[in-house]
Amino acid sequence: MSNQPESNETQDTPEPTTDQARRKFASAGVVGTGVLLSVASRSAMGGWGQCTGSELASGNLSRTGDANPCGCSPDYWWNDNGDRSWDMYLASKYPKTSQFNEVFGVNYFVNSPPVLIGDEVQLRDSSTTLSGCNEGNSSKNGKSIDNSTNNIAWHAVAALLNAEFYGNRYPTGLHSGSAVIAEFQSAFSTAGSDKCARLKAFVARVNVYTAASTWCFGKKH
Repeated sequence: MSNQPESNETQDTPEPTTDQARRKFASAGVVGTGVLLSVASRSAMGGWGQCTGSELASGNLSRTGDANPCGCSPDYWWNDNGDRSWDMYLASKYPKTSQFNEVFGVNYFVNSPPVLIGDEVQLRDSSTTLSGCNEGNSSKNGKSIDNSTNNIAWHAVAALLNAEFYGNRYPTGLHSGSAVIAEFQSAFSTAGSDKCARLKAFVARVNVYTAASTWCFGKKH
């Protein structure tokens, strides 16, 4: 996916000091985010909101007009800022040491040792049970990567984190981690040659990061 922001994105890091309410919000998970923000429009035009953790915790329900859509690219979640965001808000529900196959409930990776959701190299470079999906190769940081099979897992984990954290503000129709998992399982369970097409369609659906008004932790992509 050559249109992805590079891994040195400069999205704001989470505040190093959090008050008790923020800590409670983080420890309780972000399942309620979609409820808090259910009145927010996901118009492509956007309007208010920078998609930060403190903004989502407060709800900002008094705002008028359309809320900006939120979603961080895969490159964000595995750079230093995203790493801290993951630790602060999502690690309690989706630890980085979780196995991809167990989280998504499919036998996608056949490696030993298992592929972990926090390991970008494994997600992008490990072999899978799929064949015939490796096409459209590109290069990143001197390493050849494909824009299909291995990138699918990379996008799937980013979508999982975005949906769980941003809820209804994530403009994909997938507003919880469980919704992302169900969508991935449905695509992966497709029989025959349609499997690759369904998985690529899944990536296209969650690849919203270059939309004109999509925000990630205080910055536009």
